[in-house]
Parts: sequence; structure tokens; C-alpha cells
Amino acid sequence: QDEETQHSLECIQANQIFPRKQLIREDENLQVPFIELHGESTEYVGRAEDAIIALSNYRLHIKFKESVVNVPLQLIESVECRDIFQLHLTCKDCKVIRCQFSTFEQCQDWLKRLNNAIRPPSKIEDLFSFAYHAWCMEVYASEKEQHGDLCRPGEHVTSRFKNEVERMGFDMNNAWRISNINEKYKLCGSYPQEIIVPAWITDKELESVASFRSWKRIPAVVYRHQSNGAVISRCGQPEVSWWGWRNADDEHLVQSVAKACASDSRSNGNKLMNGNCSRDFSNGGDLSDVEFDSSISNASGAESLAIQPQKLLILDARSYAAAVANRAKGGGCECPEYYPNCEVVFMGMANIHSIRKSFQSLRLLCTQMPDPGNWLSALESTKWLQHLSVLLKSALLVVHAVDRDQRPVLVHCSDGWDRTPQIVALAKLLLDPYYRTTEGFQVLVEMEWLDFGHKFADRCGHGENSDDLNERCPVFLQWLDCVHQLQRQFPCSFEFNEAFLVKLVQHTYSCLFGTFLCNNAKERGEKHTQERTCSVWSLLRAANKAFRNLLYSSQSESVLYPVCHVRNLMLWSAVYLPCSSPSTPADDTCAPYPAPGSSPEDQPLGRLPKTRSFDNLTTACDSSVPTTNRRSSDPSLNEKWQEHRRSLELSSLGNPGDDPFDGDGLSKQGRAPAGAELSVAAGVAEGQMENILQEATKDDVGLEEHLRGSLETVGKGDEIALDKEKRTEN
Repeated sequence: QDEETQHSLECIQANQIFPRKQLIREDENLQVPFIELHGESTEYVGRAEDAIIALSNYRLHIKFKESVVNVPLQLIESVECRDIFQLHLTCKDCKVIRCQFSTFEQCQDWLKRLNNAIRPPSKIEDLFSFAYHAWCMEVYASEKEQHGDLCRPGEHVTSRFKNEVERMGFDMNNAWRISNINEKYKLCGSYPQEIIVPAWITDKELESVASFRSWKRIPAVVYRHQSNGAVISRCGQPEVSWWGWRNADDEHLVQSVAKACASDSRSNGNKLMNGNCSRDFSNGGDLSDVEFDSSISNASGAESLAIQPQKLLILDARSYAAAVANRAKGGGCECPEYYPNCEVVFMGMANIHSIRKSFQSLRLLCTQMPDPGNWLSALESTKWLQHLSVLLKSALLVVHAVDRDQRPVLVHCSDGWDRTPQIVALAKLLLDPYYRTTEGFQVLVEMEWLDFGHKFADRCGHGENSDDLNERCPVFLQWLDCVHQLQRQFPCSFEFNEAFLVKLVQHTYSCLFGTFLCNNAKERGEKHTQERTCSVWSLLRAANKAFRNLLYSSQSESVLYPVCHVRNLMLWSAVYLPCSSPSTPADDTCAPYPAPGSSPEDQPLGRLPKTRSFDNLTTACDSSVPTTNRRSSDPSLNEKWQEHRRSLELSSLGNPGDDPFDGDGLSKQGRAPAGAELSVAAGVAEGQMENILQEATKDDVGLEEHLRGSLETVGKGDEIALDKEKRTEN
């Protein structure tokens, strides 16, 4: 009732809580050059050199003669004056915007306005998502029954934990239980309120384990392989410190995960679910090791051999040196001597400071005048693709352990909220086709990133007073880039297309929606963001045709085994390069509500004119360098290239798929400087790759022409579909 009262007051008082601001025009003849969203008010409209520039409480809009820049304020990382007449805007998604003014005074005025507009909010309600939701509720109050639910995510998101436990088939009688020890976040503020643990582990033991794990982030099970019962768990690092501390309950819990997998596999595989061979541990009853071993010994000889606990893999995302160095700060890693039947592997993934530096180098490269002869080596020097490769390899190692070796895996880094969700979410995406559907992907993001406390506010820089630049890092963007790489290698395996990921990147930072606000679920609950903001999934819903992959087949590979070498990865041109986005829906039409009388499934999604960085990057490339057609270098082009690719991988990695298509056909119009969209890596010498490509294609010209025609047909199909929706919207 209190929530309903608060909701009603918000609807009635939206114009008092979030009043419109007075519009200031530099010229009385100027008009606001865009359609405002609900709750949006334009504050300034003026003239730049050959452009009209407008600033609202949500966006910066620059209308040039042949193009438009339309960027949410929270997507802008910094604004500076590069010369006395030019503003240089750096965006968090790698784009750079340049705007020229006629006078120094005018340039300085807009510099001050923009710096004031993009600074982190002093209170969370200053973010536009709250005004947007309040005005939406007021506008549609009379149509609440028809439209009110469209601002919320679907039931698959709101009931995700219960649904996932049932879907993955956890044996909640013998092997596992749901612990409520974190109810109201009393144990760990960055963990969900319900967690899955071995059935015989008591809450008292969990409290002891929490005192030994970084930020009290205890090992919690997040995935179960439905065929063999192997699980993936995640946690924070153990607090070993220089003193070499141990915790018996932590050691017992880690070993119990492997034992619970064995019990779960037996119970589900042999249907031993009757009263004589199952016990209820829902209240955390303590099952000793002796009882567990006794229950195993009661089975037949062959059965007993099959259910012995597998050796658990502890995957530490850091390098060994970094893990040891963390002991100086009270952290550390598991000592194999104290964790019997466990194997510890270090992946050597870079920390957020190295990733931030790499991303800044990539952004600088993508916005400078290109040097065609050195572009690929410059791309290599950013190390961005190398970081993606290590992340993909880490996730693939988890997949091998769970799917092929039937081993349980425990993943952690230092704190468990950056590299850990990257690895775990990517592994789950590779293992389970459900997460490659639109609804499943939403559940994946909600559970692994939001429920387990990735610090979106700090990493994206839109939290209250989040001025610390050392806390910012595109961790989630890096993970989405890996998802994009998987889409390229397995174009028929994802229900959503590249435009879905591009739009998700933008709205991670835009603060139009409240999904990615705050640092954890506890903070979002305290700020009531779910009740006071719209969900991004109301835009990126399964019914939205603009985000459907036309090549998707539900019968595609069950488990994906991608190629992880740098040479097989591609620069994500739709995000990092100008003029290459497959679809840039106008935020004017991103309201979660359809027009009255229309069906939500038929709601069109408009597109803006192509946005570019105003340094003539693309023009320079087009005029000086012949455009290289990247299709001839796609890793899935023909059999010879497939053979070469397989020769580069270990035989155990398997076939990543021979589908000739290299994506959903949406990005064919984007161009990269000097062949930037080549799937060749910066890690391969240009001459060597040229020889490879010549060898791979010299006998298959006919096949290549056939594939090129197929790709163009697919690409045109998507463009026609999107253009049709645009015309409908207009």
C-alpha cells in the first residue's frame, strides 16, 4: 500500500518533482531540433559553426548539415577545449565528438555548460531516468492497465532465481539447498538474498566462511550442467595475507561443492528420489563427511565408481604473481595443500587499471587520422584484442571442465565483481542455449552482473559523487565485446542481433533506464530504482523486431567452442568506429510504451542519421585507400581457412562451426580504416596473414562469390526490415 501511495504521488506531482527548465536561445529564431522525451526539457539552443547545438537534461544534440550527433549526457566522459574554437568530447563508448565554434567566448560558454551537465550527480534522483519514469507514469496514468506493465521487465526476469533453480534441475533433496543467510543483505551487501550451497553446509559455517572471503563474498553456486550435474560457483579471494591464514569451514565448503555434484549426478541420473534414499536439508541440516561417504558406499560397485567426487577446478582470474601480491593487502589465493581434490589455475587476466589504459589507447587510435600502413600494428599495441582473447580462453577453460570433464569449477579474482562475472557469464553463455535467447540473456545479465554486485555506478561513473577516475573501467563493455565475437563465429546461435548489443552498450551509460544504476542490489533496493525507473529490457524485449537475428536457429549447437586466438577476433566497428553502427535507434522512440492502439510487438524502432566523429576519418580513408572487403578474410569463409584455423588450435578445442555467414548481416555498411574490420589479428604479421589468405582463397573463388552474394542478400534483408520500421514510425 505504501508503494502504491508513493507511486500515485509521483504520478500526480511529476511536474513539481521534476519541473521543466526555462529554455535559453542564442537566437530567437532557433527551435529545439529534436522531439523531447517524457520528462526531458531543453535548456540551451545555440549555433556552432555550420551546426545547431542543443542541450537538455538528458542529451547533447548537434545538428550538422549532413549528419546528427545525439548523445546522452552520461555517455560523455570528458569535455575539453583542444584549441580556442573547438570542443573535444570524449565518450565512454569510445566515440569522440568535435564541435567548432565561431568565437572563443561561445566555445567557453558551452564548455562550462557541458562540464556542469556531465558531472556525477550529487543525488541519484538527478539522473534523467527518474524524471523520465515519473513523466511517463503521469502521461499514461489514464491508460495504466494497458501500458503500466511495459515499463517493467518480464516475469522471466522478476522470478529469475526460482525459475533458474527449477530449469537447471538442482537436486534440492540430497545435494543442494537455498540459504537465506543473506536475507535483507545482512551477511554481504553485494550478494543476492538467496544463494545455493551444498545441502549439509550450515548457516553457521557460511558465516565463518564469510569472515575469510573478500567482502564476505562466499562460494555460491550459480550454474548446474543439466546432463552431468557439474556446477559453476563464484566467490571473492580468500584472505590468506602474509600470515598464511586458513579457515577449516572454507576448506570444507569448497570440497563439499564437489561432493554435492557427485550426489546430485547420482540422484538425477538414477532417479533415486524416494523417501528411502533422500533427506531434506532445506533447513541447513548438517550432513557429515562420514554420512556422505557412507551413502556412497551403499551403492553398487560400478555406481560407486561413477559418483566419486571429481577434482574441483579453482580458476583464479589473476596471474600467480598478482595473487601473491594481494597477500600484502590481506588477500591471496588457495593453497592446494589445504584444499585436497582441488586444482588451482591462474589465468593472468589484467586488472581494471590495465583494461582502462588499453581502452583509452583503443579510443585514441579509433579517433585519430589513420595511418593505413601501421593501423594493424597500432591496434595490436592497444592490447584490447589480447585482453578479449584471454577472457575467452578463461571462459572456454570453464566450459571444458564442466561439459567435457564433468568437473565442478570455482571462479574468483580479487573481489569477485569484475573479472569473475566476465568469466562466469561468458561460460554460461557458451554452455547453455537458453542464455543465447533474448529472454535468457536478460536473465544472465541480471543474475551474474546485477545480483552479484558488479559496481556499475563506479565503473560507469554515474553514481552519486563518483569522481574517482581510478574506479572507472569498461568491464561490462569488454564482456559485451566478447559476446559480439561469439555472434561473429556462431551467427545462427543467438536470437538477438548485433544491434541489440550496440544499444545495450549505449544504455549501460545513458541513464535513460534504471537497470544499471547503483553498485549492487542492496543499493537499488534502498533507492527503489525498480519502482521509480524503467527497465532497459522494456526496450530490448524479445518482441522488438529490430533486435531479432534473422539467422537464428534454436537447433544450432548446444555448447559453443569458439576459437580464441587474437588473429580470429575482430575490432567491434559498430561501437568503436564512426559511421558503422548497424542500427542507432533514436532515443525519442525508445519509450517503453507503444502508441495508443498499437501492439507492442509491432512497435517500430526508428534510426538516427549516421553519427560520425568530425575529423574526416572515413573520408580520409575512402579517398586515399581502396576499401578492403573483409569478407575474404572471415575465419569461416571456406574449408582451407577452416583447416588453417583448426591447425592453430589444440585438437581438444573442437570445431567452432563451419557456417559461412559471419554475422547477422547488419554491419556490412560499416567501413574501417585500412581494413580495420579484417578478422586478422594485430598479433599476426601482415605479410604472413596475406599469404594465408591467398592460400585459403586461391582455389575457392567460386565459393567466395557465392557466399558474398548470400551475405549481401542477408544484409539487405535486415536493412529492408529496419528501413520499413523506420518509415512506419515516420
